[in-house]
Amino acid sequence: MKKIYIEGYGCTLNAADTIIIKNSIVTFKDFQIVQNPEDADVVIINTCAVRLETEHKMISRIKHFKSLNKKVVVAGCMPKALREKVEDIGDVLIMPKEAHLSGKIVHDYTTYNHCNIGGNNNSNVDIDDKLKYLTPTNPENSLIMPLPISEGCIGKCTYCIVKVARGRLISYNRNLLIKKAEEFINKGVKHILITSQDTACYGFDKNDTLPNLINDIASIDGEFDMRIGMMHAKNVTQIMDELIASYQNDKVSKFLHLPIQSGDDKVLKDMKRGYTVDEFIDIVNEFKRKVKDLNFNTDVIVGFPTEKEENFENTLEVLKKLNPDYIHGAKYTQRRHTEAAKLKQVDTKVRKKRSEILDKLRRELSYKNNKNYIGKTLKVLITENNKGIAHNCKVVKFNSDKNIKIGEFRKIKITDAKTFGLFGEILD
Repeated sequence: MKKIYIEGYGCTLNAADTIIIKNSIVTFKDFQIVQNPEDADVVIINTCAVRLETEHKMISRIKHFKSLNKKVVVAGCMPKALREKVEDIGDVLIMPKEAHLSGKIVHDYTTYNHCNIGGNNNSNVDIDDKLKYLTPTNPENSLIMPLPISEGCIGKCTYCIVKVARGRLISYNRNLLIKKAEEFINKGVKHILITSQDTACYGFDKNDTLPNLINDIASIDGEFDMRIGMMHAKNVTQIMDELIASYQNDKVSKFLHLPIQSGDDKVLKDMKRGYTVDEFIDIVNEFKRKVKDLNFNTDVIVGFPTEKEENFENTLEVLKKLNPDYIHGAKYTQRRHTEAAKLKQVDTKVRKKRSEILDKLRRELSYKNNKNYIGKTLKVLITENNKGIAHNCKVVKFNSDKNIKIGEFRKIKITDAKTFGLFGEILD
Protein backbone atom coordinates (compact mmCIF):
# COMPACT_ATOMS: atom_id res chain seq x y z
CA MET A 1 0.00 0.00 0.00
CA LYS A 2 1.53 3.30 -1.16
CA LYS A 3 0.65 6.36 0.88
CA ILE A 4 -0.05 9.51 -1.14
CA TYR A 5 -0.15 13.10 0.10
CA ILE A 6 -1.75 15.71 -2.19
CA GLU A 7 -1.31 19.47 -1.96
CA GLY A 8 -2.99 21.97 -4.28
CA TYR A 9 -2.56 25.67 -5.04
CA GLY A 10 -3.95 28.34 -7.31
CA CYS A 11 -7.25 29.44 -8.78
CA THR A 12 -10.68 27.79 -8.66
CA LEU A 13 -9.89 26.00 -11.93
CA ASN A 14 -6.78 24.53 -10.35
CA ALA A 15 -8.78 23.60 -7.24
CA ALA A 16 -11.06 21.53 -9.48
CA ASP A 17 -7.99 19.78 -10.90
CA THR A 18 -6.80 18.99 -7.36
CA ILE A 19 -10.13 17.27 -6.67
CA ILE A 20 -9.81 15.37 -9.95
CA ILE A 21 -6.29 14.26 -9.03
CA LYS A 22 -7.47 12.98 -5.64
CA ASN A 23 -10.38 11.05 -7.13
CA SER A 24 -8.13 9.58 -9.80
CA ILE A 25 -5.68 8.39 -7.15
CA VAL A 26 -8.34 6.68 -5.00
CA THR A 27 -9.47 4.53 -7.94
CA PHE A 28 -6.31 2.47 -7.36
CA LYS A 29 -6.66 0.12 -4.40
CA ASP A 30 -2.94 0.09 -3.72
CA PHE A 31 -3.00 3.82 -2.90
CA GLN A 32 -4.02 5.45 0.37
CA ILE A 33 -4.35 9.23 0.70
CA VAL A 34 -2.81 10.62 3.89
CA GLN A 35 -3.14 14.07 5.48
CA ASN A 36 0.48 14.53 6.50
CA PRO A 37 3.40 14.62 4.02
CA GLU A 38 5.72 13.02 6.58
CA ASP A 39 3.55 9.88 6.41
CA ALA A 40 3.60 9.68 2.61
CA ASP A 41 5.65 7.63 0.17
CA VAL A 42 4.69 9.95 -2.68
CA VAL A 43 3.78 13.66 -2.60
CA ILE A 44 1.71 15.20 -5.38
CA ILE A 45 1.80 18.99 -5.59
CA ASN A 46 -0.65 20.64 -7.97
CA THR A 47 1.18 23.84 -8.81
CA CYS A 48 0.30 27.40 -9.79
CA ALA A 49 2.58 29.63 -11.86
CA VAL A 50 0.61 32.84 -12.24
CA ARG A 51 3.12 35.09 -10.43
CA LEU A 52 6.85 35.02 -9.74
CA GLU A 53 6.29 34.86 -5.98
CA THR A 54 4.02 31.86 -6.50
CA GLU A 55 6.65 30.17 -8.64
CA HIS A 56 9.24 30.62 -5.91
CA LYS A 57 6.84 29.17 -3.33
CA MET A 58 6.14 26.13 -5.52
CA ILE A 59 9.83 25.41 -6.03
CA SER A 60 10.44 25.82 -2.30
CA ARG A 61 7.67 23.32 -1.50
CA ILE A 62 8.98 20.79 -4.00
CA LYS A 63 12.49 21.04 -2.55
CA HIS A 64 11.05 20.71 0.96
CA PHE A 65 9.31 17.46 0.06
CA LYS A 66 12.49 16.18 -1.59
CA SER A 67 14.37 16.96 1.63
CA LEU A 68 11.96 14.56 3.37
CA ASN A 69 13.15 11.85 0.94
CA LYS A 70 9.77 11.66 -0.75
CA LYS A 71 9.03 10.91 -4.39
CA VAL A 72 7.52 14.13 -5.73
CA VAL A 73 4.96 14.33 -8.51
CA VAL A 74 4.66 17.86 -9.89
CA ALA A 75 1.26 18.55 -11.47
CA GLY A 76 -0.55 21.64 -12.72
CA CYS A 77 0.63 24.75 -14.52
CA MET A 78 4.36 24.68 -13.75
CA PRO A 79 5.20 21.43 -15.63
CA LYS A 80 3.69 22.87 -18.81
CA ALA A 81 4.68 26.53 -18.54
CA LEU A 82 8.01 26.17 -16.71
CA ARG A 83 9.12 22.62 -17.37
CA GLU A 84 12.79 23.60 -17.26
CA LYS A 85 12.30 24.78 -13.66
CA VAL A 86 10.80 21.55 -12.30
CA GLU A 87 11.88 18.58 -14.40
CA ASP A 88 15.14 18.18 -12.48
CA ILE A 89 13.60 18.45 -9.01
CA GLY A 90 10.37 16.52 -9.63
CA ASP A 91 10.26 12.77 -10.18
CA VAL A 92 7.14 12.79 -12.38
CA LEU A 93 5.37 15.60 -14.25
CA ILE A 94 1.61 15.77 -14.84
CA MET A 95 0.20 18.39 -17.22
CA PRO A 96 -3.11 20.22 -16.58
CA LYS A 97 -4.95 18.20 -19.24
CA GLU A 98 -3.73 14.99 -17.60
CA ALA A 99 -5.13 15.54 -14.09
CA HIS A 100 -7.63 12.67 -14.48
CA LEU A 101 -4.78 10.34 -15.50
CA SER A 102 -2.88 10.95 -12.25
CA GLY A 103 -3.80 7.58 -10.77
CA LYS A 104 -2.42 5.64 -13.73
CA ILE A 105 0.64 7.87 -14.06
CA VAL A 106 1.58 7.47 -10.38
CA HIS A 107 0.69 3.76 -10.40
CA ASP A 108 2.96 3.10 -13.40
CA TYR A 109 5.74 5.10 -11.83
CA THR A 110 5.57 3.43 -8.40
CA THR A 111 5.07 -0.05 -9.86
CA TYR A 112 7.35 -0.06 -12.91
CA ASN A 113 9.48 3.03 -12.23
CA HIS A 114 8.37 4.59 -15.50
CA CYS A 115 5.32 6.17 -17.06
CA ASN A 116 4.19 6.52 -20.65
CA ILE A 117 1.61 9.25 -20.17
CA GLY A 118 2.75 11.87 -17.67
CA GLY A 119 4.57 14.94 -18.89
CA ASN A 120 3.73 14.56 -22.57
CA ASN A 121 0.63 16.81 -22.62
CA ASN A 122 -0.79 14.22 -24.99
CA SER A 123 -2.87 15.97 -27.66
CA ASN A 124 -5.10 12.90 -27.85
CA VAL A 125 -6.27 13.31 -24.24
CA ASP A 126 -10.05 13.82 -24.12
CA ILE A 127 -10.60 16.53 -21.52
CA ASP A 128 -14.29 15.59 -21.23
CA ASP A 129 -13.02 12.51 -19.38
CA LYS A 130 -11.78 14.79 -16.59
CA LEU A 131 -15.37 15.50 -15.54
CA LYS A 132 -15.86 11.83 -14.56
CA TYR A 133 -13.42 12.37 -11.70
CA LEU A 134 -14.93 15.63 -10.49
CA THR A 135 -17.05 14.58 -7.53
CA PRO A 136 -17.18 15.86 -3.93
CA THR A 137 -14.33 14.29 -1.95
CA ASN A 138 -16.43 14.59 1.21
CA PRO A 139 -20.08 14.11 0.15
CA GLU A 140 -21.33 14.62 3.71
CA ASN A 141 -20.11 18.21 3.75
CA SER A 142 -19.69 19.50 0.19
CA LEU A 143 -21.87 22.55 -0.15
CA ILE A 144 -19.56 24.26 -2.62
CA MET A 145 -18.03 22.67 -5.73
CA PRO A 146 -16.10 24.07 -8.69
CA LEU A 147 -17.34 23.16 -12.16
CA PRO A 148 -14.72 23.87 -14.87
CA ILE A 149 -16.38 24.57 -18.22
CA SER A 150 -13.32 24.89 -20.46
CA GLU A 151 -9.54 24.68 -20.67
CA GLY A 152 -7.39 27.44 -22.15
CA CYS A 153 -8.50 30.72 -23.69
CA ILE A 154 -8.48 32.79 -26.88
CA GLY A 155 -6.58 35.73 -25.38
CA LYS A 156 -3.12 37.02 -26.26
CA CYS A 157 -2.28 38.97 -23.10
CA THR A 158 1.40 39.87 -23.15
CA TYR A 159 1.95 39.30 -19.42
CA CYS A 160 0.12 36.00 -18.93
CA ILE A 161 1.87 32.71 -18.35
CA VAL A 162 -1.40 30.83 -17.82
CA LYS A 163 -1.94 30.90 -21.58
CA VAL A 164 1.33 28.99 -21.90
CA ALA A 165 0.19 26.51 -19.25
CA ARG A 166 -3.40 25.94 -20.37
CA GLY A 167 -3.15 26.50 -24.12
CA ARG A 168 -5.89 27.21 -26.62
CA LEU A 169 -9.59 27.11 -25.80
CA ILE A 170 -11.21 23.69 -25.47
CA SER A 171 -14.77 23.82 -24.11
CA TYR A 172 -16.35 20.92 -22.27
CA ASN A 173 -19.44 19.35 -23.81
CA ARG A 174 -22.50 21.24 -22.57
CA ASN A 175 -24.60 18.11 -22.00
CA LEU A 176 -21.84 16.61 -19.85
CA LEU A 177 -21.64 19.82 -17.82
CA ILE A 178 -25.39 19.78 -17.22
CA LYS A 179 -25.23 16.15 -16.09
CA LYS A 180 -22.33 16.96 -13.78
CA ALA A 181 -24.25 19.89 -12.29
CA GLU A 182 -27.25 17.59 -11.71
CA GLU A 183 -24.93 15.11 -9.99
CA PHE A 184 -23.59 17.84 -7.73
CA ILE A 185 -27.07 18.98 -6.74
CA ASN A 186 -28.23 15.44 -6.06
CA LYS A 187 -25.23 15.02 -3.74
CA GLY A 188 -26.11 18.13 -1.74
CA VAL A 189 -24.07 20.83 -3.46
CA LYS A 190 -25.75 24.22 -3.00
CA HIS A 191 -23.21 26.60 -4.56
CA ILE A 192 -21.62 25.77 -7.93
CA LEU A 193 -18.53 27.71 -8.95
CA ILE A 194 -18.62 27.98 -12.74
CA THR A 195 -14.94 28.35 -13.51
CA SER A 196 -12.51 28.66 -16.38
CA GLN A 197 -9.53 30.71 -17.47
CA ASP A 198 -12.19 32.88 -19.13
CA THR A 199 -15.82 31.81 -18.73
CA ALA A 200 -17.04 34.37 -21.30
CA CYS A 201 -15.47 32.53 -24.24
CA TYR A 202 -17.09 29.21 -23.32
CA GLY A 203 -18.36 27.47 -26.43
CA PHE A 204 -16.70 29.78 -28.96
CA ASP A 205 -14.93 26.67 -30.29
CA LYS A 206 -18.19 24.66 -30.42
CA ASN A 207 -20.70 27.18 -31.77
CA ASP A 208 -22.10 27.51 -28.26
CA THR A 209 -22.22 30.24 -25.60
CA LEU A 210 -22.00 30.74 -21.84
CA PRO A 211 -25.61 32.01 -21.54
CA ASN A 212 -26.88 28.77 -23.08
CA LEU A 213 -24.99 26.80 -20.45
CA ILE A 214 -26.12 29.03 -17.59
CA ASN A 215 -29.77 28.78 -18.61
CA ASP A 216 -29.62 24.99 -18.86
CA ILE A 217 -28.01 24.58 -15.44
CA ALA A 218 -30.47 27.05 -13.92
CA SER A 219 -33.35 24.89 -15.18
CA ILE A 220 -32.25 21.95 -13.00
CA ASP A 221 -34.65 21.23 -10.13
CA GLY A 222 -33.44 21.97 -6.62
CA GLU A 223 -32.45 24.87 -4.41
CA PHE A 224 -28.97 26.02 -5.35
CA ASP A 225 -27.12 28.90 -6.94
CA MET A 226 -24.11 29.30 -9.20
CA ARG A 227 -21.32 31.84 -9.26
CA ILE A 228 -20.03 32.73 -12.72
CA GLY A 229 -16.25 33.01 -12.63
CA MET A 230 -13.84 35.44 -14.25
CA MET A 231 -14.71 36.81 -17.68
CA HIS A 232 -12.65 38.67 -20.27
CA ALA A 233 -14.34 41.93 -21.26
CA LYS A 234 -13.60 41.63 -24.98
CA ASN A 235 -15.54 38.36 -25.08
CA VAL A 236 -18.43 39.60 -22.93
CA THR A 237 -19.35 42.10 -25.63
CA GLN A 238 -20.17 39.23 -28.00
CA ILE A 239 -22.76 37.72 -25.63
CA MET A 240 -23.78 40.79 -23.66
CA ASP A 241 -27.57 40.85 -23.98
CA GLU A 242 -28.00 37.10 -23.53
CA LEU A 243 -25.56 37.05 -20.61
CA ILE A 244 -27.32 39.81 -18.70
CA ALA A 245 -30.65 38.09 -19.35
CA SER A 246 -29.28 34.85 -17.85
CA TYR A 247 -28.21 36.82 -14.75
CA GLN A 248 -31.88 37.60 -14.08
CA ASN A 249 -32.42 33.99 -12.99
CA ASP A 250 -32.63 33.60 -9.21
CA LYS A 251 -30.18 30.70 -9.35
CA VAL A 252 -27.43 32.88 -10.79
CA SER A 253 -25.40 34.79 -8.18
CA LYS A 254 -25.33 38.53 -8.79
CA PHE A 255 -21.55 38.47 -9.01
CA LEU A 256 -19.43 39.85 -11.84
CA HIS A 257 -15.68 39.22 -11.94
CA LEU A 258 -14.42 41.33 -14.83
CA PRO A 259 -10.71 42.26 -14.73
CA ILE A 260 -9.81 45.67 -16.13
CA GLN A 261 -6.04 45.26 -15.43
CA SER A 262 -5.39 48.92 -16.32
CA GLY A 263 -7.48 52.06 -16.61
CA ASP A 264 -5.30 53.48 -19.36
CA ASP A 265 -5.83 52.78 -23.07
CA LYS A 266 -2.11 52.86 -23.93
CA VAL A 267 -1.29 50.24 -21.29
CA LEU A 268 -4.31 48.11 -22.26
CA LYS A 269 -3.08 48.11 -25.86
CA ASP A 270 0.43 47.11 -24.72
CA MET A 271 -1.15 44.32 -22.67
CA LYS A 272 -3.13 43.23 -25.78
CA ARG A 273 -6.34 43.15 -23.76
CA GLY A 274 -8.51 43.90 -26.78
CA TYR A 275 -10.79 46.59 -25.32
CA THR A 276 -10.67 50.27 -24.40
CA VAL A 277 -11.41 51.86 -21.05
CA ASP A 278 -14.68 53.29 -22.37
CA GLU A 279 -15.79 49.89 -23.69
CA PHE A 280 -15.06 48.35 -20.31
CA ILE A 281 -16.99 51.05 -18.46
CA ASP A 282 -19.99 50.53 -20.77
CA ILE A 283 -20.09 46.82 -19.91
CA VAL A 284 -19.98 47.43 -16.16
CA ASN A 285 -22.57 50.18 -16.30
CA GLU A 286 -24.93 47.97 -18.32
CA PHE A 287 -24.63 45.18 -15.73
CA LYS A 288 -25.17 47.61 -12.86
CA ARG A 289 -28.28 49.05 -14.52
CA LYS A 290 -29.89 45.66 -15.07
CA VAL A 291 -28.65 43.42 -12.22
CA LYS A 292 -29.78 44.40 -8.73
CA ASP A 293 -27.25 44.14 -5.88
CA LEU A 294 -24.44 43.43 -8.35
CA ASN A 295 -21.18 42.53 -6.61
CA PHE A 296 -18.60 43.80 -9.10
CA ASN A 297 -15.04 42.52 -8.68
CA THR A 298 -12.10 43.50 -10.86
CA ASP A 299 -8.36 42.88 -11.17
CA VAL A 300 -5.62 45.49 -11.59
CA ILE A 301 -1.94 45.02 -12.42
CA VAL A 302 0.32 47.86 -11.26
CA GLY A 303 3.81 48.42 -12.58
CA PHE A 304 3.33 46.88 -16.03
CA PRO A 305 6.53 47.65 -18.01
CA THR A 306 4.99 50.50 -20.06
CA GLU A 307 2.97 51.99 -17.20
CA LYS A 308 4.10 55.56 -16.48
CA GLU A 309 2.92 57.62 -13.53
CA GLU A 310 0.25 59.28 -15.67
CA ASN A 311 -1.06 55.87 -16.77
CA PHE A 312 -1.30 54.75 -13.17
CA GLU A 313 -3.15 57.92 -12.17
CA ASN A 314 -5.60 57.25 -15.00
CA THR A 315 -6.22 53.79 -13.56
CA LEU A 316 -7.00 55.22 -10.14
CA GLU A 317 -9.48 57.69 -11.63
CA VAL A 318 -11.24 54.99 -13.63
CA LEU A 319 -11.54 52.78 -10.56
CA LYS A 320 -13.19 55.64 -8.67
CA LYS A 321 -15.74 55.88 -11.50
CA LEU A 322 -16.33 52.15 -11.64
CA ASN A 323 -16.55 51.82 -7.84
CA PRO A 324 -15.81 48.08 -7.63
CA ASP A 325 -16.93 46.13 -4.57
CA TYR A 326 -13.54 44.45 -4.52
CA ILE A 327 -10.26 44.99 -6.37
CA HIS A 328 -7.72 42.19 -6.72
CA GLY A 329 -4.53 44.22 -6.93
CA ALA A 330 -1.20 42.73 -8.00
CA LYS A 331 2.27 44.06 -8.66
CA TYR A 332 3.45 43.07 -12.13
CA THR A 333 6.07 40.33 -12.15
CA GLN A 334 8.01 39.03 -15.13
CA ARG A 335 6.81 35.67 -16.38
CA ARG A 336 9.04 33.58 -18.58
CA HIS A 337 7.84 32.91 -22.14
CA THR A 338 5.69 36.08 -22.22
CA GLU A 339 6.13 39.19 -24.40
CA ALA A 340 6.10 41.65 -21.52
CA ALA A 341 9.03 39.91 -19.82
CA LYS A 342 11.29 41.15 -22.63
CA LEU A 343 10.45 44.82 -22.01
CA LYS A 344 12.31 47.24 -19.74
CA GLN A 345 10.84 46.77 -16.27
CA VAL A 346 9.44 49.37 -13.86
CA ASP A 347 11.58 49.77 -10.75
CA THR A 348 10.46 47.46 -7.92
CA LYS A 349 10.22 50.38 -5.48
CA VAL A 350 7.85 52.19 -7.85
CA ARG A 351 5.73 49.04 -8.21
CA LYS A 352 5.57 48.68 -4.44
CA LYS A 353 4.53 52.30 -3.95
CA ARG A 354 1.80 52.06 -6.58
CA SER A 355 0.57 48.84 -5.01
CA GLU A 356 0.26 50.55 -1.63
CA ILE A 357 -1.72 53.41 -3.17
CA LEU A 358 -4.03 50.95 -4.93
CA ASP A 359 -4.54 48.97 -1.73
CA LYS A 360 -5.64 52.09 0.13
CA LEU A 361 -8.17 52.90 -2.60
CA ARG A 362 -9.56 49.37 -2.80
CA ARG A 363 -10.18 49.35 0.94
CA GLU A 364 -11.98 52.67 0.77
CA LEU A 365 -14.19 51.54 -2.11
CA SER A 366 -14.97 48.16 -0.55
CA TYR A 367 -16.04 49.74 2.72
CA LYS A 368 -18.14 52.38 0.96
CA ASN A 369 -19.96 49.70 -1.05
CA ASN A 370 -20.53 47.45 1.93
CA LYS A 371 -22.06 50.26 3.99
CA ASN A 372 -24.80 50.53 1.36
CA TYR A 373 -26.08 47.10 2.41
CA ILE A 374 -26.91 48.12 5.98
CA GLY A 375 -30.66 47.73 6.39
CA LYS A 376 -31.04 45.42 3.40
CA THR A 377 -32.22 41.80 3.62
CA LEU A 378 -30.15 39.26 1.69
CA LYS A 379 -30.72 35.61 0.86
CA VAL A 380 -27.74 33.75 2.33
CA LEU A 381 -26.47 30.19 2.04
CA ILE A 382 -25.34 29.08 5.51
CA THR A 383 -21.87 27.58 5.16
CA GLU A 384 -20.74 27.64 8.80
CA ASN A 385 -22.37 28.12 12.21
CA ASN A 386 -21.93 31.88 11.99
CA LYS A 387 -21.13 32.55 8.35
CA GLY A 388 -22.67 32.37 4.90
CA ILE A 389 -22.57 33.45 1.25
CA ALA A 390 -25.18 35.95 0.05
CA HIS A 391 -27.01 35.75 -3.27
CA ASN A 392 -24.36 38.06 -4.73
CA CYS A 393 -21.41 36.26 -3.10
CA LYS A 394 -20.90 38.81 -0.33
CA VAL A 395 -19.62 37.14 2.84
CA VAL A 396 -22.09 37.56 5.68
CA LYS A 397 -21.42 36.81 9.35
CA PHE A 398 -24.07 36.60 12.06
CA ASN A 399 -24.62 35.45 15.61
CA SER A 400 -25.20 31.71 15.85
CA ASP A 401 -28.78 30.54 16.12
CA LYS A 402 -29.54 27.01 17.29
CA ASN A 403 -32.30 26.80 14.67
CA ILE A 404 -30.02 27.28 11.69
CA LYS A 405 -28.72 24.39 9.62
CA ILE A 406 -25.59 24.43 7.51
CA GLY A 407 -26.63 24.12 3.88
CA GLU A 408 -29.93 25.97 4.12
CA PHE A 409 -30.78 29.34 2.62
CA ARG A 410 -31.91 31.97 5.11
CA LYS A 411 -32.84 35.65 4.96
CA ILE A 412 -30.45 37.86 6.90
CA LYS A 413 -30.91 41.55 7.62
CA ILE A 414 -27.61 43.43 7.41
CA THR A 415 -26.91 45.48 10.52
CA ASP A 416 -23.23 46.37 10.11
CA ALA A 417 -20.47 46.43 7.50
CA LYS A 418 -16.70 46.14 7.53
CA THR A 419 -14.16 46.60 4.75
CA PHE A 420 -14.43 43.06 3.44
CA GLY A 421 -17.61 41.64 4.98
CA LEU A 422 -21.15 42.15 6.18
CA PHE A 423 -22.78 41.41 9.52
CA GLY A 424 -26.44 40.75 10.21
CA GLU A 425 -29.20 38.93 12.03
CA ILE A 426 -31.28 36.00 10.81
CA LEU A 427 -34.91 36.80 10.25
CA ASP A 428 -37.56 34.32 11.43
